[in-house]
Amino acid sequence: MMPDGSYTVDALLKFLKQAGMEGMINPAVARSRRNAIEQLQSEMSDEERRDLRCLDVDQLASRFHKLEGSSIRVEALALYVERFKSALEDFLGWNEHPASFKTVGGDKARAVPRRPDGRSAISQEQAEAERTSMEIREAPAAVVPIALRPDLTVHVAGIPIDLTRSEAERIARVVRAYVVDEDASTEDGK
Repeated sequence: MMPDGSYTVDALLKFLKQAGMEGMINPAVARSRRNAIEQLQSEMSDEERRDLRCLDVDQLASRFHKLEGSSIRVEALALYVERFKSALEDFLGWNEHPASFKTVGGDKARAVPRRPDGRSAISQEQAEAERTSMEIREAPAAVVPIALRPDLTVHVAGIPIDLTRSEAERIARVVRAYVVDEDASTEDGK
């Protein structure tokens, strides 16, 4: 994959897709960046769409927030902005120096090739570990992701570094209040 001199939003999205598939960027990171761009691009001007070098991501986020208002949490918008900026930095760096490109996002892709049918060859456990690792790197420092099931991760926020055992027990009691008795759910036919 080589740059074609285009700095459009479509070229950026194509770059992220290809870079994820070719191992230049971790595929999960590339997907999360694409999702962020797809969320924010609705507020981009035609000029910004044609030439991302003139885009101010913070101003874009401000416009997006004014129009979307309370439909998006501030934390989610901040994550979109961070991902968009990282994607843009990678894209511009790759366009300028493709031979020496290194992602600003840290990890490159996993070293597991795809299966012949094009699907991922990594196991469910590896995929979950990768997703959790990405969430830890990209989430604010005070948010702890906890994988409960293959399709469910909860995020605990605001845990102090100096949490005591008694404080942890108080938190655990609140969480235990949400427990559904497995015997009762089986009897109800759930």
